[in-house]
Formats: sequence, structure tokens, C-alpha cells
Amino acid sequence: MTLLNLESLLDRLSRWDEDQLARLLSLRPDLLHQAPGDLTVLAIRMSSETSIRAHLQRLDAPALRLLRTLTRSAAAQTPTPAPEVDPEIAASLETAGLLFAAEGTATAPETSSHWGTPARMPHILDSLQAQHPQLPTLLQVEPPEQETETISAAMAENASLSVISDLLDDVAELLGLLAHTPAATLRTGGVGMRELRRIVAQSTRWGATAGTRRSGTLEPGLGASVGSDASVGEIGWLLELTASCGLIELNDSQAWAPGRLAEQWSAAAREHQHQLLVSGWLIAPRAPMLLRGPHPTSRIAPTLALDRQRGDAEALRRVLLQTARDLIPDAAAPRVLLYALNLPEDDLPGADALRGALFRRLAWDRPLLSARVGHLLPWLVREAERLGLFAVGTLSAAGQALLDSGGSADAPEAATSGAPWAAGLTGLALQLGRSLPSQVDTILVQSDLTAIATGSLSAPSATALSDFAQREGHGAVPTFRFSTESLHRGLARGWSAASMLSWLQKHSLTPLPSSLSTQITDAARSWRGVQIAPVGAWLRVTDAEQRDALMQHPELSGLGLHVVGEDVLICEASPTALEQALTTAGFNSARTANAAPAQSRDSGAPMLGSSPEHTASWSLEASPWEHSRVTSPHLVAAVSEEVATAAAALHRAGLAAPSSDSSVASDVIGTLRSALAARRSVTLTRVSPQGSTHHVTGVPTGMNAGRVRIRVREDEGEAVVMLHRIAAVEESGTQPSREGER
Repeated sequence: MTLLNLESLLDRLSRWDEDQLARLLSLRPDLLHQAPGDLTVLAIRMSSETSIRAHLQRLDAPALRLLRTLTRSAAAQTPTPAPEVDPEIAASLETAGLLFAAEGTATAPETSSHWGTPARMPHILDSLQAQHPQLPTLLQVEPPEQETETISAAMAENASLSVISDLLDDVAELLGLLAHTPAATLRTGGVGMRELRRIVAQSTRWGATAGTRRSGTLEPGLGASVGSDASVGEIGWLLELTASCGLIELNDSQAWAPGRLAEQWSAAAREHQHQLLVSGWLIAPRAPMLLRGPHPTSRIAPTLALDRQRGDAEALRRVLLQTARDLIPDAAAPRVLLYALNLPEDDLPGADALRGALFRRLAWDRPLLSARVGHLLPWLVREAERLGLFAVGTLSAAGQALLDSGGSADAPEAATSGAPWAAGLTGLALQLGRSLPSQVDTILVQSDLTAIATGSLSAPSATALSDFAQREGHGAVPTFRFSTESLHRGLARGWSAASMLSWLQKHSLTPLPSSLSTQITDAARSWRGVQIAPVGAWLRVTDAEQRDALMQHPELSGLGLHVVGEDVLICEASPTALEQALTTAGFNSARTANAAPAQSRDSGAPMLGSSPEHTASWSLEASPWEHSRVTSPHLVAAVSEEVATAAAALHRAGLAAPSSDSSVASDVIGTLRSALAARRSVTLTRVSPQGSTHHVTGVPTGMNAGRVRIRVREDEGEAVVMLHRIAAVEESGTQPSREGER
């Protein structure tokens, strides 16, 4: 095999027609940003290490294995027969500009000496193997066979719906805890271990409170047993998830508390609640949200810290889900067993943490990606399970609906917005709306001072019971216990003994036991506190007869009038609404000078609905973590019109006209190393953060840690230039001055 320098690459590219250039740009869209002005710029970019590494991530095992075999023979300078070269694989590599057949040879020559590749290819592949020692093993895998073991569709459906119900309950509980006491942050950012443990201790499900600890029992979360350190990781994952959906935000005290969206989410239908959670998870530019450290006994890393950003997180989730859909192409296909997870709670995950057809297909389709992020894949699968997209080792009906509705089929591999997922999320919400059981508002109050829901409670009923009763256990049908402490909490949240008894009598299918009525009355009598409540307006009425008439008038019955003093009344309506109602009822009124208009307490109530527009509104267009647009050129999808225009322009432009006798170096690192060894003078073209360019001429004297130190020729001083800022290197051809001649 021949290693091609810039001139050889230009010679090959100059023979390509417009269609070949268009196919190259389609396969490697990073070459289009910014659009190259001529073939010389295109050759420099396509032979750069950054561009080649980006495309190698997308090669399957046969293509990467062939490329590795051929480049090894080139580096060893020993031609190696290659009789088993697949013509389709060779053609795809040639289309991508990674292989070039010699002139006058067939499309797939039988010996490596008839192939050419960019000069940096052996170094790039060797460095990748050094970084990922497991890569050679992945390249030797056999083509994955069709999985024969199947899972019952009903079992997968029930498991998925159960997990989704648990997740919605967990998020609702977390929002309630944070509304009472926001999660404080560390000075260095993020929520620390002590704060996570505080939230766990207050959690009904994940805390180790009496009656809820089930030692050693694994819950359907991220490998967390109740009361364990892993349950702290579960709370951290829920914090990350809610922040990624915009449900919690940093307040003025730099603590994480529920935002305005949380109130609307609490009143939304359950399918829309789940839709928002999945939407935030899909596009979050965050590392896998499990917070356990490198060893279970080590300190758990702070959650919600900025250093947990990961630019390829969305792409990894997309590849994972897309691979699962390829194995189960449609809803009518059998639910084959895709994977088996082995994530021990008390030890580090081993090499068999993720096994099965899903991992084998990933290793075959993306061996380099699998080697790079193999340690993250088990946790990504666990997170998908926690969201109900995977269940009992296969793709659930919810996950199938997300993908079959256009969730990721034709989308770019790492889209920077939620638009590619919009249709899939809408399909997911519709599927869950048909599958989830209807919510109820009725309970069964028992003589042991507990209440059992007759099904999954609606949001208002669950909120009301949570105010003055303590939830026990966890599941779709919860149990609540009434105690003096819980009743005092209800009184502190604005309930009275009469309102609690009235609510229970209205919603209970059984008569209230006398012991519960007595307990509520005694709790109200023993509670000591100051009650506060929102008020829309107040009235002062000195005439007792007029006050009685106001309270009994039918036109004023909807204002929420309450007597708080001998001649003072309050109402829930705003002063303007109160004045209009009094005028309509025939009462004279006078507004005080300092009375300011107030909004109705219901003015901010969320709108519920099931229209397509309302459903679509529960899908995020951008992640709350992306405060500014983050560009990743090698991950941006190429538009067909843009590709055709750029290919035509390149074909017309041809090679760049030489501006001097010096040649542009396509290999920045290699040229600098050669100049450093031979003490030759070079001219660097440096690009500033603002996009402007300037030139530095001198002799390189050192290069490490991403920097090159150069002795400037004009003043014999030294300059340090970041390697990623160097756009081009030219050998100036001037001999450096010797040390003794300075």
C-alpha cells in the first residue's frame, strides 16, 4: 500500500467527477463546514486527523478491519495479498476518501501494493488501538446471528407501564420535596453527597424509614436498594432528569427548586408527563446520569455540575435506540431478547455488564464507538429501562412507538435540538394514552387509620392526600397512613379539620371511622401555628345586616368570601372583579387609594388538552443545559442541496493556484515534528477565536501538551501557539541561525 501525501491526494481528487465529490461530502459532512473553496482545501481537510477519526467512528467491523489490515502492511513496507477484499467494502472506503485504488487497477485489487491511503492513516489507527486495547477483539467478531429467544409482548408491556408509573411517582415526590426545601449547591457547583443523603432521608421510596426498608432487595431503578448508597445515586439521577426537562431550576439562592414548568407538569396528563421526561433525556448533553464513582466505596461525584457535560451524549442514545429498532423492525415482529444486564450493587461492573444481541450488533456496526464508550452502554440501557423504553431485556411498546413514529430514522446522528424527535414523542404520548389505565379519585378509608387508593390517583387527589397523610410503600395503587404528624403537616399547608373531613367523606367509598374523625379533630386542637393564605381583596363592612346580605347574595357566592373579623371580610377574587360583582349585585363600594389590581389565582392555571398541538407542546425543542448553541461540525448532517452546490463549486474551482514556491503542509503535526527534528524554519497560519488569521514565522523548539513553542525569526523571541489554532503550516525554506550567531 502507498501512503499518499498532499500532492498525491490532489492528483487523485482532480480526476473525480462531480458525483464522486458529492458522495464524499455526503459521507463526511464535516468537510462542508465551512464549505471548501477548492480541491486543495478539501484535500487538506479530508486527510486531517480530526476528520478521519470522525469518520472511523461510523465504520462497521468489516470495513475497519480491512482498512487496518491494509495500512499495517503499508507501515511495514511488506506487500500483503488481500484476496478476500469485499468489493462493496473497498468501494465504500474509496467513496469516503480513505482508500484509493491505483490507476489502471480493478475496483478491488488483490494485493495491498495497489492501494493508497492518506499518509496519517497508520498513525491514526495505531493511536486508536493504543487508546482502546479491546478494539482488535471487537474487530474479530463474527456477524451477529438472529436472536431466537423471545419475550412475551404482554410481559414487556406490563413491565414498561409499571416502571413508567413508578418514575412519574418518583418525580412527583422529588418535586414536592424540593418545593419544601430546595437542593443546595456546593461552592464548586453541583449538589453534594450530604445534600443527596438529606433528600434520600426524606423520600418515602428511597429513604430508609421504618416500614419501607427492604434490605438487599433490588428496586426497578438504577440498581439501587432502598436506603443504600446506590439509592443516593438514584436520587441524583432523578435530579439530573428533572433538570434536563426544565422542571427544576436554580433560584436566587443558587439552590435547585421547582420552576414554573413543574406546576404545569403536575397538572398534565400522565402521558404528557412521561413525554416531557423522555424528551429531556433524549437531548440532554450530559454524561450518563448514574452518579456512582469509580468504586462503590468512593465519593459519589456531584450531580448537576457543569463538568458532567458530554457533547456526544445525544448521539449515543440515538445509536443505542436505533440499533434496538433495527433488531425489532416493527411492532408486529417478535419481541426477541436483546440484552442482559449484570450491574452488581456492591462491586464494579465487569466485562459482562451488557451481553446479548444488542451489544453484538453495536460491536459489529460500530466497533470503534463500542470500544470508546463500552463502559457507558450498560448505564445507558439502564436509563432507557428506567424510562420504560426498554423492559425485561427487549424494546418495549413505548420505545417502539417512539422510534416507529419517526423518532430517529432519518435524523442526523447528533442533532442539537429536539426537532428530530418531535414526531416520535407524539407517537409515544398517543400510545401511552391508550395503554395507561384511567386515573381515579376514590379511596377506601380503613379502621386502622389508613387509606388505600382504588387505582392510580389523579394528580389533584394524590396531592391532597400527600398534604395530610403519609404515603407508605410504592406502586401504582398507593397506601396512605394518617398520623398526628401528617395531620399537623396538612394544617400547616392550609387545610382545616373541617376541610380534611369534607374531602375524605367526598372521596371515600367507605364511611369514615370515628377514630379517624377524632384524630383529625384532636390534631387541629393541638396544632400551634400561624395560618397564612393568599387573598385577592378585602372588604370593610360596619353594618352587620349588610355583611349578612353580602354573605347570602347568590351573585357573590363564587367570590370565596370569608369573615375574619367583626367588620372585615376577605375574598379570593381580585379587587377589580370584586368591585364589578358588588356593582352587579346592587351594592355601593369604594376602593381605597392604595389598592393595586391583582391577578386571579387561577390566571396561571395550566391548560389541559389532547389536541395534536397540545401534545406537541410537551416536547422540548432544546435542552435547558444548552445556554448557547454548541456547534460540532463533524456531527452536522449534510443537506442534499448544500452537497450538490458544494460539489459543483469544487469541480469548477479545481486545484488552488500556487502563491509561492512553498507547498502547503496537509499534516500539521507531522510537518512540525519534521521541522523540529531538522531545525527548519516554518510559517504557521494561526486562527484567532474571532476568526481572524495571522502568520508566525520561525523555528519550532518544542511541542507538547497541545502547544508548539517557536523561536520567531524577526526578533529571536519565542512564541507559544495552541495546536488547535493552527490552520496550516508552510516550510519557509530559510535555514535557522545557529546559537552562536545570535
